Amino acid sequence: MITLDVPQERAIVAQAVFNQNTDNELSLDELASLVDAAGADVVARVTQKRDKPDAATLFGKGKVTEIANVRAATEADLLVVDCDLSPAQARNLESALKMRVIDRTELILDIFARRAQTKQAKLQVELAQLRYQLPRLKRMWTHLDTQSGGSIGLRGPGETQLETDRRLANQRIELLQSQLRTIRRRKDIESKARSEFETAALVGYTNVGKSALLNALSRPTGDKVLEKDMLFATLGSNTRKVDLGGGREVLLSDTVGLVRRLPHHLVESFHSTLAEVQDADILLLVVDASDPELDEKLKAVTDVLGELKVLKKPRLLIFNKCDQLEPAVLAGMQKQFRDAVFTSAHTGYGLDELRTKVLLLLEENDEEIEFRLAAANPQLGKVRSQIARHGRILEERWDEDQLNLRVRISPRWRKLLDANAVQ
Repeated sequence: MITLDVPQERAIVAQAVFNQNTDNELSLDELASLVDAAGADVVARVTQKRDKPDAATLFGKGKVTEIANVRAATEADLLVVDCDLSPAQARNLESALKMRVIDRTELILDIFARRAQTKQAKLQVELAQLRYQLPRLKRMWTHLDTQSGGSIGLRGPGETQLETDRRLANQRIELLQSQLRTIRRRKDIESKARSEFETAALVGYTNVGKSALLNALSRPTGDKVLEKDMLFATLGSNTRKVDLGGGREVLLSDTVGLVRRLPHHLVESFHSTLAEVQDADILLLVVDASDPELDEKLKAVTDVLGELKVLKKPRLLIFNKCDQLEPAVLAGMQKQFRDAVFTSAHTGYGLDELRTKVLLLLEENDEEIEFRLAAANPQLGKVRSQIARHGRILEERWDEDQLNLRVRISPRWRKLLDANAVQ
């Protein structure tokens, strides 16, 4: 069997800086990491500071010439720009540089397309790509303008094809939305079937160790979730049952990682996946304790959570990857963030404390009520076991022919027990 090595694309990453208050180097570093995750090699970096973007090419003429020279020197075949380009800017840059040009959003969409495994994720990625490409379809037909100088008589075929493509794209978008609604309804049914359990969602920047935490907390039960030191290693949501101690359990979901300036099309298209966040009783906000950019990345995550309107949910801050910190640095951070939990999914450090704090956070919403169970009730033993499993029995006594229980229990389980006329 003969295998051919396909050479990796050689990419130039570039940014135009208009806000002097942002850390542009960190943003460019992340763009380079995204390019690497997409399977290309970064061969050069270019930055230009401007008061405002050039309407035609984003960069000034001199900088476009510089990029062209860098392209010739490095034999690059791709320019990746660290912001969204208008269709005209992308077209003009490609014409001037004689190379492919994509922006940050296109790059992230490409990574998502490569990593999508489940049917739901593939549909969501395709929907996001179509929504992004729809206003840019005209760019695909500019080759018609070169025929006979783009004479008036030759404009018709391009316009006809453009309208056909738009109609087909809109039809495909409607179909994808319908299929995703069907998946969402099925997931809603699945959620109702497991409604007896309280739920928590791991949220955070991409590559902070959410999947590793889920695996560490759910061991030894359940299949392992993919762990990889790579941006957007997992796109779908994975759910595992986690024992919090005292017989109480929670369904813990790992969600798609976030990045700064996550494309709005992705937030919209991945709504059914991000619904795990919206439906969760509590949020576990995970950050990489060893990341020098943790403050900025934490803000990026909270911005997306604000867009999802879930910031009022109870949440717990988790500093993961603590095994990568010097003891003195870890001690300083623990002193600074007293309400947070410090963990290492790799070594198991802090996982017991994490379980305890998740349990305490869930118990904050518990209600103290009394249950009266008739001794003749054939389900007495089963019901008492369920109450003990999903709540905390504070007092237990027999009064003639009934068992009286004073308990603290979640509102969800009280509703389920009331519905079955246990009280």
